[in-house]
Amino acid sequence: MRFIGDVHGKMGDYLHITDGCAESIQVGDFGAGFVPIPSLDLKHRFIRGNHDSPDVCRRSQNWIADGTVETIGSARVLFCGGAWSSDQWHRTEGISWWRDEECSQPLLHTCIDLAESHRPDVVITHDCPRSILSSMFGSHTHHYQPSRTNQALDAVFDLHRPRLWIFGHHHISVRRNILGTEFICLAELNHIDIGM
Repeated sequence: MRFIGDVHGKMGDYLHITDGCAESIQVGDFGAGFVPIPSLDLKHRFIRGNHDSPDVCRRSQNWIADGTVETIGSARVLFCGGAWSSDQWHRTEGISWWRDEECSQPLLHTCIDLAESHRPDVVITHDCPRSILSSMFGSHTHHYQPSRTNQALDAVFDLHRPRLWIFGHHHISVRRNILGTEFICLAELNHIDIGM
């Protein structure tokens, strides 16, 4: 399985990355609502980021809905997209920013409950738990604000430590083992192949 970092509408680059790849999952900020989503095989899917129109995502057959749990290979996988935009005051609502960029509180509670009940092997999100920021990014964490998303992801991590957690959003490629979970942050257009 190929996992791909933020695309931000650079669909030519994205199509090059997926060319010849059997299956892929893109971890949000795909570009939905900014550029047309290309016609994709159903084996190439994405979650939503904060810079994706939730309505456009919902209309795509390639979107993995927030709060989805599925089995891929031998792994149980939990998906939860969305995040808070630190630059939202520079954006235009409904065009480059969406009020529902983060999952609702009830949906985030559903994701927490799913983590506890399904105990996934792998978690795929756009953002990450707030508690791991300094371990992942060191001094670069000063401008990351608490949000309901990263606080809910903290609750997921407190309840259950998956073996693998893949995310984007932070535009830095970093890999760290934290308390037995391998966290992988993918930078824009970075990708990694991982057997499931």
